[in-house]
Amino acid sequence: MKLIKELKNLVVLEEFLTLRESMEVIDRGALQIAMVLDPDGNLVGILTDGDVRRALLLGSSLEDSASNVINRSPICIAENSQESTMSVATKYGLNQVILGKIGLPPVGIFVTSAGSKVLTMPPALVMAGGKGIRLRPVTKHTPKPLVEVAGTPVLHRVLKSLSESGFTKVFISVNYLADQIENSIGDGGDFGLEVEYVHEEEAMGTAGSIGLIPNFKKIEEILVMNADLVADIDFPGLVAEHKNAKNDFTVLVRENITQVPFGVIRMANGVVGGVQEKPSYSDLVSAGVYCISNSVTALISASPLDMPALINTAISNGRRVGAYPMHRSWIDIGSREDLDRANLLLSGES
Repeated sequence: MKLIKELKNLVVLEEFLTLRESMEVIDRGALQIAMVLDPDGNLVGILTDGDVRRALLLGSSLEDSASNVINRSPICIAENSQESTMSVATKYGLNQVILGKIGLPPVGIFVTSAGSKVLTMPPALVMAGGKGIRLRPVTKHTPKPLVEVAGTPVLHRVLKSLSESGFTKVFISVNYLADQIENSIGDGGDFGLEVEYVHEEEAMGTAGSIGLIPNFKKIEEILVMNADLVADIDFPGLVAEHKNAKNDFTVLVRENITQVPFGVIRMANGVVGGVQEKPSYSDLVSAGVYCISNSVTALISASPLDMPALINTAISNGRRVGAYPMHRSWIDIGSREDLDRANLLLSGES
């Protein structure tokens, strides 16, 4: 158990606080929590990563106010009761306990392991067989997963991220210029991974290649993702959510803002009730990463299958399909514009 008293990266003022700003503080503090203060610096409550994600799943936008999401009755420990911190953390399964009380400036935060569980990562399947036609001529002689972003092939970034997140076994589905990918990645040892290749004789779709993995129906869970993502993904969070929610299928989702480029007419009984100029709409869309249990892979055969079709099949067969919202950077290298944007985003990395 560790007591942290330097709180500047963990606190934020409630006034005008949005969900996006909350997540920025939560990420900055790296403890999955933000302490919310009033203008006088007194504690009014806390926000966790899970609080914000639940708000997004209920239809909120990242630009919405965070006030209604704040937990205003968090578990706190008084300064004269610090010896009871561990027992309180264990009782409530908490990884963090606030030192202080509501209505006064927070004194510190205890970081414990009381709520932590050892998380074993499932095998991962990385889809790397596409031709990358929209990236031509860049992909005429180079497979899209090996296209470089800020000097590093996209697939190398994906595998490094998986390894750093605790994955050990990775299948890579290959087709177009497969030999280049296999020569570049090898057995995965350079990434701390055990890599096995799945060869598509025809385009199998995002989900179809699962059926080419040997004994795939015996794999309890598998993470499936596209190889062309430059994204900051919380893989452990996604896998933990899949397990904790007892989902059969969990989709990583992100917020997408669509702006109507015209004034929208609001009608009621044939009469114009008002005009909304260029409104924006927020939707959650697939981020190209999925955690799938064998209760769903049992529905797959070794034939072409896209992920939306598998999701709908899972739902129609009574499987539980959940979503895990992400808010960090995400770029799908699907076009030259996307590639340029990713290079610009990562050009300053060391």
